[in-house]
Amino acid sequence: MKNLKKIAALFLVVLLSSCGDSEMVTLVKTGTLESYPEKTLGTAIDNYFGNPYWTSGESEEGEKFVNIEGSVYFMDKEVDALLQYKISEDNTSFEYSAIELNGVPQSNLIYLGLIESMYE
Repeated sequence: MKNLKKIAALFLVVLLSSCGDSEMVTLVKTGTLESYPEKTLGTAIDNYFGNPYWTSGESEEGEKFVNIEGSVYFMDKEVDALLQYKISEDNTSFEYSAIELNGVPQSNLIYLGLIESMYE
């Protein structure tokens, strides 16, 4: 019985810690890109990425960021994508930081092509 209570307590802690998005994730999800003000980034990603997973964090240098991971089609193949947006110091805006496909860093040109496809 004690083990069951410990498992239930652990499950509750995990469940509560995973509820809701961080302030930084919400900022990016509800934000829009300057070139595409009609649709939030969250909506565009949810409609384009397979199983998008949003996380936020802070680098050792103190830079805050939001990562979005999921699957996308690139050159007619499904690949694992990671988009990263840097959060401003005052937590009021964000900007593109990096993109990786299958763990390989990509150029800004690939990012722009992905964004164009997401907003078609």
